[in-house]
Amino acid sequence: MLGRPNRAHPNALALRAGASRLRRLVLGLAGVAAFIALWKLAYIFNWAPRGTIPDPFTVPVALLNEYRGGRLLPAIASSLVHYVWGLGIGTLLGFVVGLLAASLRVFDEAHYMLARILRPIPPLAWVVFAIAWFQVSHAGAAFVISIGVFWVNYFATASGVRDVDPRYYELARAFGHGGFFKRITSITLPGAAPSILSGMRTGVGQAWMTLIAAELLGVPGMGQEMNSAAGVGAYDAVVVYMLAISLIYTLSDGLFALVENRALRWRP
Repeated sequence: MLGRPNRAHPNALALRAGASRLRRLVLGLAGVAAFIALWKLAYIFNWAPRGTIPDPFTVPVALLNEYRGGRLLPAIASSLVHYVWGLGIGTLLGFVVGLLAASLRVFDEAHYMLARILRPIPPLAWVVFAIAWFQVSHAGAAFVISIGVFWVNYFATASGVRDVDPRYYELARAFGHGGFFKRITSITLPGAAPSILSGMRTGVGQAWMTLIAAELLGVPGMGQEMNSAAGVGAYDAVVVYMLAISLIYTLSDGLFALVENRALRWRP
């Protein structure tokens, strides 16, 4: 007599999943506590030049001071202006150029050498031209941000499109969908969507890294506030803006993850 398959009770599975999440949360909090303890030791024993490591327990006070002083929220709002523009422009151009490079052989052959010349140039190297062309402004910062985001999306899109199984195109032609635009919309974009969206999500974080560096040169925003605070030795305020960046990135990444999961819900 055949035995019944060994299936775990749904309640047992739920308990195991809950225990796993709890364990992850506890270990995560333990890791944060250990980091703060190490930070406190570095402050007490002056493991860096004196005054450059703030007491971690003064950061909440510094946060309150930055908020009450009217600096925190305007700095965040200013940063978000050129962040959104730079992210949007870089994402759109990277997607379009990457799609064309992987879909049109003549375009790929015409631009590949130029891409290899420009790709190694870091976004911050363009800061000099950003200031010359746009002065110290939101437009200049958005320009620098868009360059970094462009390359992330360009390579993610081009790679995703090239990885689409050629048999899908053969099947599309067999059913009379061999036209370029029809092929792009019905085969290429759905097939390359995971890679494209992954590149966009990476660009969300890349934009923040480029943004802060651009703001250190004087563009209003959190980077400028960090530079000003460091100039007077207020390193606890510097940490406040670092944590603000981390929080905003976490929220934006989480929001994009929801969009990505919804768009790719067809995946097994």
